[in-house]
Amino acid sequence: MRTGAFWIVSLALAASNSATMDSIMVQPEYQPTTPAPKGLNRAEAQHETAKHLVQLIAIDTQNPPGNELKVAQYLDATLSAVPGIETHVLELSPGRANFVARLHAMRPEKKAVLLMAHSDVVGVDRAKWESPPFEATLRDGYLYGRGAIDDKGMLAAELTALLSLAKQRDGLDRDLILLATAGEESGGEGIEWLLNHDFREIEDAEFAINEGGRIRLENGRLLLVNIQTTEKIPYNVLARANGPSGHGSIPLPNNALAALARAVAKVHQWRPPVRLNETTRSYFSGLARIEKDSALKQAMAQVSSSQDSIAIDRSAEILSHEPRYNAMLRTGVSVTLIQGGIRSNVIPSEATATFNVRLLPGENIHELVREMSRVAGESQVTFSVSGESRPSAPASSESTALYAALEEAAETMAPGVVVTPFMSPGGTDGAVLRAKGIATYGILPLPLTVDDELRMHGDNERVPVGSLGWAAEYLYRMLLLVASR
Repeated sequence: MRTGAFWIVSLALAASNSATMDSIMVQPEYQPTTPAPKGLNRAEAQHETAKHLVQLIAIDTQNPPGNELKVAQYLDATLSAVPGIETHVLELSPGRANFVARLHAMRPEKKAVLLMAHSDVVGVDRAKWESPPFEATLRDGYLYGRGAIDDKGMLAAELTALLSLAKQRDGLDRDLILLATAGEESGGEGIEWLLNHDFREIEDAEFAINEGGRIRLENGRLLLVNIQTTEKIPYNVLARANGPSGHGSIPLPNNALAALARAVAKVHQWRPPVRLNETTRSYFSGLARIEKDSALKQAMAQVSSSQDSIAIDRSAEILSHEPRYNAMLRTGVSVTLIQGGIRSNVIPSEATATFNVRLLPGENIHELVREMSRVAGESQVTFSVSGESRPSAPASSESTALYAALEEAAETMAPGVVVTPFMSPGGTDGAVLRAKGIATYGILPLPLTVDDELRMHGDNERVPVGSLGWAAEYLYRMLLLVASR
C-alpha cells in the first residue's frame, strides 16, 4: 500500500453494517495543506463524521413513508446530554419528525446561525444496487449507501462541527441551531410544518446554511465552490389529452394518445428563452476563470458580461449543449410521466403526461403554461398547473458576513479555488426560509467529482470517505469565522 502522499484514517463502522473496522487510504486532495483550525482534530473529525453517517444510512427513511422520527431520536440521543445544547423532537405525524438542537453561546451578542439538512431520502431499486442501500458499505475509498450525499452526509458533517464547537461555546457570540427536517424529498412538508407550528425555534436566525451548492473536484484538485444564493421553483404541469374511445381494430384520427404524443414531443424539443440574473452572471464569470475549452470560456465570459441580446443568445447556444449549463440559462421543462390506456386493443378516451418544471426566479408559472400550450399546438390537449403558485424570494446577498465566511473558509482550505454564487436548478428547503427573510446559503460541503454528484438520487449513491472530514472542517471554519469573538 502506498503511503507518503496518502494518510491513513481508521474508520470505525457499526457492527450492524456490512463493513466493520477498516483502515482506508484517503487521497491527498481531501487533506488541506494549511494547518488545522484551533479546536479541531482532523483525524477525530474524519472518524466522527464517518461514524455518524454510517448510523444515519442504516436508518431507512425512504420517502414515502419517511420514518424520520428515527433519525430525530438518534440525533437527540447524541446531543441531549451535551452541556449547553437544548434539543427538541418535533413530531409532525406518527413516525414523522423534525429535530432541532440549539447550542447556546455563553454570551450571545448577535442573532443565531441555522444549520439545516433533511433526514429523508428518495427510494431505491434494490436490484440495481451492488450493496445493500441501507447498510453503509466501504469499497475502494468510498462509502456507499442511500443518503450518503443527499443529505445525510451533510447532516453528519454538521453534527460533527456542532459537537466540536460545543466544547468552546464560551468563545461563541451567536447561538448555533441544528435543524434536521422531514419530508424535503416530497416537497418540504417538514419545513412548512415548522414555519406554521414552531417557527419560534428558529425565528431568531440571521443566516441559514442548507444543501444546494457544490464543491467541485476535478483531476485531483478542488477547483470550484458554488454557494447557492437562489434556486429555481419546482412545479408539476399536467398535459391532458381527450378523444373518442373505441376498438383498436378501427383506427381513429383523433386518438387521444397520438395527440398527447405529438404535444409531448413538441414541448420536449422547445427551449424557453434565455434569462440571466445577477447570480447566474456571476456564476458563469467564475466558471470562465477555470474553463480550458476556448469556445466555452468565451461563451461564459460573454453571457456574464454582455448586454447584447444577440451575442448572449449566440453564446447561450454553445453553453446549452452541456445540460448542467442549459439548466442555469433558462426555465427547465422535463417530461417525467406518461399515462394512458387500459388494454392493448382499446383506444382510450384520455391520456396524461406530467412535466416537471423548474421555474426561474421572477418568472410566472401561468404564463409559462400558456406558452407550453401554444407550443404543443394540439386542440385536444390542455395544460394545467398542479398545486398552488409559490412566492419567488429575492436572492440572498453576497455581501453578508456568512457569505464572506463561506468564501474565506474555502480559500483557506483550497488556495486558488474559485468561489461563485450559484442558482440551483433543484428546489430545497432554503426557498421558504428566504421567503421568511432569513438569508439562506446552500452548500453541499462534500468535495465531489461530477460522476459522484450524478449518483445523487441514483443507484449506488456514494461519498468519498475523505470528503467527510473535509466537510466537517469546512463547516467548522465557517462557523468560527461568523460566530466567534
